[in-house]
Amino acid sequence: MSFVAVSKVKYPAFLRQDIHNAGLTMLPVAKKQAGLISISFHQSCDEDETIMVWEWESQANHEACMASSDWAAIVEQTRSAFESQEIEFSISTYERLG
Repeated sequence: MSFVAVSKVKYPAFLRQDIHNAGLTMLPVAKKQAGLISISFHQSCDEDETIMVWEWESQANHEACMASSDWAAIVEQTRSAFESQEIEFSISTYERLG
């Protein structure tokens, strides 16, 4: 079984491009992390909401990525896009069953 993390960001329409740019900046950093199976970035067709779906070999791989200096640097670089009080951010985790 693999470990899946789904991060969701809801935002006002005027922040859409900033959120997209932040997500696109994160993709190459994430792809270099050990244990990453896949990552995909999706925009809702119905509202101002974007999700990233991360699949990892294990939860430990996901946690190592989140604790890495590479990830800390990208978080700092994209922080301004997420600082608005109008943004809702959440992460849900799952085990892949099949």
